[in-house]
Amino acid sequence: MKVAMVRALVFLSLLLLGSVSLAHASTDIRSEQEKIAYLLNVVGDSKVIFIRNGVEYPGKEARAHLQMKLDAAGGAIQTVDDFITILASHSSMTGQPYYIELPDGTMIESEKWLRDKLAE
Repeated sequence: MKVAMVRALVFLSLLLLGSVSLAHASTDIRSEQEKIAYLLNVVGDSKVIFIRNGVEYPGKEARAHLQMKLDAAGGAIQTVDDFITILASHSSMTGQPYYIELPDGTMIESEKWLRDKLAE
């Protein structure tokens, strides 16, 4: 009888731990998706110029392009780091880095700019 009770308690404990882990994982996923959405909104609302393959784009067009890339990637992009590193830092067609031209004319790679925005 005691062995059965111990097994039942162990089973329930493992079940509870698994539930907590799943809840934590779903919070992490949601927060990663929220970070990606935040960066997309920062891009869309920005006054900077995005330079993709040598062509300048305003923030709203850059946001639309990044959203299209994100949608095309499906579930492959799980974290904000994936988003920045894989989608938002360089052209998947040419491999050229994306750049940001700040209002004062300074050029910065989009990866650095996005990471700075995320850190703010």
